Amino acid sequence: MPTVELENGQSIAYDEIGEGVPIVFIHPPGMGRHVFYFQGNLSQSMRLIIPDLSGHGDSSRIEPVDNLVKYYAEEMILLLDRLGIDCAVVCGYSAGGMIAQYMSIHYKERLKGLILFGGYPAVVDPLFQLEHKTGMFLVRHHRDFLCKLLAISHTKNKYVRKLLVEHMRKAQKEAWYNYYLDVLNCNLMKELKNISVPVLIMDGSKSELTNTYHTYYKKRIKHLRVVIINKTNHQVPTKRWKIANKEIELFCGKITNNAGKAE
Repeated sequence: MPTVELENGQSIAYDEIGEGVPIVFIHPPGMGRHVFYFQGNLSQSMRLIIPDLSGHGDSSRIEPVDNLVKYYAEEMILLLDRLGIDCAVVCGYSAGGMIAQYMSIHYKERLKGLILFGGYPAVVDPLFQLEHKTGMFLVRHHRDFLCKLLAISHTKNKYVRKLLVEHMRKAQKEAWYNYYLDVLNCNLMKELKNISVPVLIMDGSKSELTNTYHTYYKKRIKHLRVVIINKTNHQVPTKRWKIANKEIELFCGKITNNAGKAE
């Protein structure tokens, strides 16, 4: 596991494996880079950059900031700079998709494509708001229970469950809480029309709270593919990783082919 010090002074831990199209994975609050454990199989065809955001996992702690979504987006750009990557595909999972979308809107020249696992541009539905607030409450008062709950909900693999729990326990409580809070207050709905790169959205058919946003995406994004995986909840990267990885390979392959034709 390499670490790199960014221009803002943060030390970021990340996994980097494989060669080819660079793809950066952005995790949800608290979970850290190991939530993308099963995406490691993609290293046979692309270059994977899987970091812990500051305040998470093995990265350095973070002081409170006003806009954490913006801050983390800038942090990922600084990571790309440090690694000498001009342009990459960015993949955000759940709330991590808010950061990925912010990057595609405000740093569009740095993105080849955008992938969202259960992504959403705002938290509008009251039940969805309650879900985020429940996460915030559990972080504050029952963090170890939340770690175990998230691990169990993501996979039956005992090794990966243990890996996830141990890694989540490293997360800085304030960073985890504020990540939930800032995503809850963030609204990128009006800015979706500014996303010009190809977009791939994947989610489970049972993930009703995030699937409701697909209509908004379809109206505002030109180059969009939506994949709904049957009999699956929100945890596509771990529960249905074989299908997800295949879709990522196809998506990145098309980007590469189109870039070659343009040249």
